[in-house]
Amino acid sequence: MGFVLSPFKGMVPRTAERLLGEGLAVDATNVNLSSGEIRPIKQPLPVHTPSNPGPWTAVYRAVNGLQSQWLAWSEDVDVVRAPLPAASEARFCWTGDDEPRYATYSKLPDCFALGIPKPQGAASISHSGGSGAAVTRFYVYTFYSALGEEGPESPVSNVVTGKVDGTWAITGMDAFPANSGTVAGVFAAGVTTFTDTDNHWLRDGDAIVLGTSRTAVASTPTAKTFTVAGDYSAETAWARVAPWNTTGMTRRLYRTAGTAASFQLVAEGVGTTYNDTLLDSAIPGDELISQYWAPPPPTLRGLITLPNGALAGFFENQLCFSEMNQPHAWPQQYRRATDVAIVGIEAYGTTVVACSKGRPYVATGAEPASVTMDSVDKVWPCLNKRSVISIGDGVLYATTYGLAYVGMGGAAIWTDALYTREEWVPLNPGGMVAAVAEGRVFVRYDGGDGFRGVLVFSPSDGGVALTKLSVVPDELYADRADGRLYMVDAGGVSLWDAGVGPRIDYAWVSKDYHLPQPMNFGAARVDFVGEMTEEDFASAQADYEANVALNQAAIGVYKGLGGINARPVNANVVNASPEIMSISPPSPSVLTFTLYSDGRPVYSRTMLTSADAFRLPGGFRSESVAIGLTGSVRVKYAAIAETMSDLKAL
Repeated sequence: MGFVLSPFKGMVPRTAERLLGEGLAVDATNVNLSSGEIRPIKQPLPVHTPSNPGPWTAVYRAVNGLQSQWLAWSEDVDVVRAPLPAASEARFCWTGDDEPRYATYSKLPDCFALGIPKPQGAASISHSGGSGAAVTRFYVYTFYSALGEEGPESPVSNVVTGKVDGTWAITGMDAFPANSGTVAGVFAAGVTTFTDTDNHWLRDGDAIVLGTSRTAVASTPTAKTFTVAGDYSAETAWARVAPWNTTGMTRRLYRTAGTAASFQLVAEGVGTTYNDTLLDSAIPGDELISQYWAPPPPTLRGLITLPNGALAGFFENQLCFSEMNQPHAWPQQYRRATDVAIVGIEAYGTTVVACSKGRPYVATGAEPASVTMDSVDKVWPCLNKRSVISIGDGVLYATTYGLAYVGMGGAAIWTDALYTREEWVPLNPGGMVAAVAEGRVFVRYDGGDGFRGVLVFSPSDGGVALTKLSVVPDELYADRADGRLYMVDAGGVSLWDAGVGPRIDYAWVSKDYHLPQPMNFGAARVDFVGEMTEEDFASAQADYEANVALNQAAIGVYKGLGGINARPVNANVVNASPEIMSISPPSPSVLTFTLYSDGRPVYSRTMLTSADAFRLPGGFRSESVAIGLTGSVRVKYAAIAETMSDLKAL
């Protein structure tokens, strides 16, 4: 009697060890099982160390053609590349770092507040001259950025009737939005109320600097007054942290014309005054389309981009959409409400799933203006915004029941075949971070007391392929430009499974094979090959030689302090005293085979090369057996049998 282990599969924690299917494991750590073999994983490859202090909760790689640069935040930030024509310089928008912001690639990491404000004052109109027919006109104007972003229209001007061929003088158009100002403050009841000498153009929630202190605007009672929490009454000046982009900004002037019901474009690039002498037939006549456009809400979070060119985000219980291909324009009419607060959002196609503190909601519509909202009849509260991911045909997020799925296949607990609720909760789903890369779902968990790591779900491999990683990064980042997974920890950003040198040691333990009667397995064989390349060996040798040099330098310091024999090495390392590293020269990869009998390890054998069959110890009989494999080699198969003859017959 005997068993052959091939192909190797992943874990099913909810199933008892003896009831697992053929090839399944009770432990599959740091392994790649996509081929059916056990294959080791490469070391992470360090690619970037952010210049701003960590720890870093969010990172993003901004790509512009062949160029790229990394961005990092300590806040929970969501970044998207704006859906703009390919000829445009790449533009990036993000939320989570105070009010929504954006920057072109060349300006990074500097940024601007996302959106174009609405002019606050109406233009003043007067008329003179002319001999033609009498007409009645209204005027509005908008701010227009150097990037081609148009804001909402001003309040409507006064109504004037005059000659069609006369001169219509437009005055009193607002100066461009202010990014700083001079103020006087009064402190009372825990709040400082400031009065600006001019209009401040601030909103509730905008981040500002008062003197040397950074704070947020609490409220904006009028165009010239705003409040902040705390006593800042000694400050006399303020400045936006993220300014409005007024560089190169101009105005567009519109008027009613003829029988047209909408406002028609009169002129571009106008100043605060303008003399309109154009007949209706001479004006450009483009219709005003931005009358409902507005900057995104200051507290918007969870920014995502959709295939139709719209962006989506949320605040409180409001799901918000931008105008298509206009990332700066967020009409209030495009908002949809849920019954409880939204925790996170993601999309499959143009369908957005809003994962709330109660039921998930699904928002569908080809265009933001036509979106309809419906709830899923499942009370699966979302526990963590950073667990919300899209897997192509649906959205996953962490609940107390497992990873919930809402998508084209309906609604289900996606991990139900792998975990019961009792096994899932100790993983601390409220702290999970998820990412999708290379056809796999990675979920970082931290249940405390050493119960931590990364779960790896591989649905594309077919069957069951749950494995785990022993690393515990702060952040998982799936790069949409290259499709790779990056991990972030105190050392910076690393590309997963890409480094050179020795592979990461793995552990794989088979299911518990229950035997028909107690017996002794006397023979085994493991077919494996090393995975280290010449480049890997060279890298390992270089690391070894560098560590040897460090040890030699440290030993020299010890000699200067009285000799190595006079004091034990590493016995009393205090402050800056040197410490000797324990190192060994690079060697070929090894494999350790362990036989478990009735749940206890009874035999272990370490091998440098794939050997012929070997004998297992006698003297005991087992009611159940399992095989453990640890190392950093590629294992093709493993087998055990009662005798060498039985092994040969397998």
